[in-house]
Amino acid sequence: MDNSGRTPTRPPRACDPPRMDIIWTLGVLSAGVENVQPLASGTAATEGGAIQAASDALVLAAMDRGRHEYRLTVAETLLGVIPGLTEEGEVDLLRLAEVLPRLTSHHR
Repeated sequence: MDNSGRTPTRPPRACDPPRMDIIWTLGVLSAGVENVQPLASGTAATEGGAIQAASDALVLAAMDRGRHEYRLTVAETLLGVIPGLTEEGEVDLLRLAEVLPRLTSHHR
């Protein structure tokens, strides 16, 4: 430690792995609308982290907006998702939370 009480950080070295944040986006194509409306986006340090963040955002959007066609992009891969319904006719949020990680499990 130096006199400031902080631990100094070292500059990046050529042998360090490159830091590449994975970008994810979420949009909705509502009934009667021609263009996808952006809802959420972000970055994560890993593809698995981006998939989980996009999945969480998808579930929150479905809770708020209901059953629509959602468009997700994770690491430049576009997915279209239309949530299923429960026997009671509600959006099946439990299965929706599982679908994106399951569809993309080959990437992790």
